[in-house]
Amino acid sequence: MTTDAQVVKRVLGGDAEAYALLVERHESFAIATAHHLTGDPEAAQDLAQEAFIDAYRSLSQLREPAKFAAWLLGILRNKCRTFLARRQPETVPLDEAPAPQTDGPEPQEGPLVALLSQLPLADREVLAARYLGELSYSEIARTLDTTVNNVRVRCCRARQRLRTLFEEAQSQTVQAGEAQ
Repeated sequence: MTTDAQVVKRVLGGDAEAYALLVERHESFAIATAHHLTGDPEAAQDLAQEAFIDAYRSLSQLREPAKFAAWLLGILRNKCRTFLARRQPETVPLDEAPAPQTDGPEPQEGPLVALLSQLPLADREVLAARYLGELSYSEIARTLDTTVNNVRVRCCRARQRLRTLFEEAQSQTVQAGEAQ
């Protein structure tokens, strides 16, 4: 199996078709990360695609070809932040707002995904890089332009916040069950 560094060298050597290997290898991670950062599954696919296009155009600027995934994450992260900054919440006058529908089942989203969406963007970002992207602390530190210790602390705090949210959700579930 070829490494990311070997594929990057092939692309830089003129084999543009080889870039498809990098896309195939990292596409699901990029989409999942963008989804966790933005909370928007449709935008996640677009943002991931834009990140791959920008990465291709800037591939010659990649200093360490073996670190392609971390570099791509940095590009994707910036795309997601720009998307979130530009996104304006839709406003509708209260008297024109549709009434919530309660007759059908709600779409099922996993409890962990629902809890992740409650975390601040910075926490989702570091957890997505660590666990979805399977990046090392040093790779995340380079991507976020910070120290490895800072990344370790941020991961630890984000996991603790997630654990607290999980415990609160479990407690509410138990209380709801006892009330019945």
